[in-house]
Amino acid sequence: MLGAAGAGLVRRLRAGTQVWLWGSGLHAGDWRPSAGRGPLGRRTSLPAAAIVNSSPRPLQSYLRLIRLDKPIGTWLLYLPCTWSIGLAAEPGCFPDWYMLSLFGTGALLMPGAGCTINDKWDQDYDKKKVTRTANRPVAAGDISNFQSFVFLGGQLTLALRVLLCLNYYSIALGAASLLLVITYPLMKRITYWPQLALGRQIKQRKI
Repeated sequence: MLGAAGAGLVRRLRAGTQVWLWGSGLHAGDWRPSAGRGPLGRRTSLPAAAIVNSSPRPLQSYLRLIRLDKPIGTWLLYLPCTWSIGLAAEPGCFPDWYMLSLFGTGALLMPGAGCTINDKWDQDYDKKKVTRTANRPVAAGDISNFQSFVFLGGQLTLALRVLLCLNYYSIALGAASLLLVITYPLMKRITYWPQLALGRQIKQRKI
C-alpha cells in the first residue's frame, strides 16, 4: 500500500517539477508563452514566469530580483538536497517533510540573496555595459539601493532563522558559504572565468 502511494507521489512530484522547470527558462528557446503549453504539448498551469507576471505590480520587481521567473538556481540547490534527504530516510518511509521544507525555504532564500547582492554590486555594469541585464530591477531603477538593501537584510535574516534550525556542523558550513555568495560578483572584475566561482558557490551550498 505504501509502495503504491509512494509511486503516485513520485509521479505527481515529477509532473510538477516538469511544469516548474518549463517555466524556469530551461527550455526558453522552445517555449511560447502565448501557447501556454508544456514540453509534451499539455497546458501548463503554473509556469514560473506566469506566477511573477500575475503577481501584484509592486511585488513583481522583487520577484524578478530574486529570479523567481527563472528559478534554475533554486532547483540546482534544492534537488540535490531532496535526494540526500530521501536517501537518509528509513527504507519504506517517506523523507522527513520538516527537513524538506527547511531546505526548500533555504534554497529559495539564499540564491535570491545572492542575486540581490549580485545586482547591487553590478548595477552600473548592468545598466551601461550589458544589454541583456539593463532591465534588471536595480539597474532599471525599479528598486532603489536602499530598498534592495532592506530586502537583502530580510532575506538573510530569514535564511539565518532556517540555518539555526540545523545542527552546529550544518550551521558552520552554511556560514562558510556566505563569503562565496558575497564575493562572486567581484570575480567578474578580476577574472574571465567568474562562473568557476559561481560553481564553487553552488557546490558549497549543496554541501
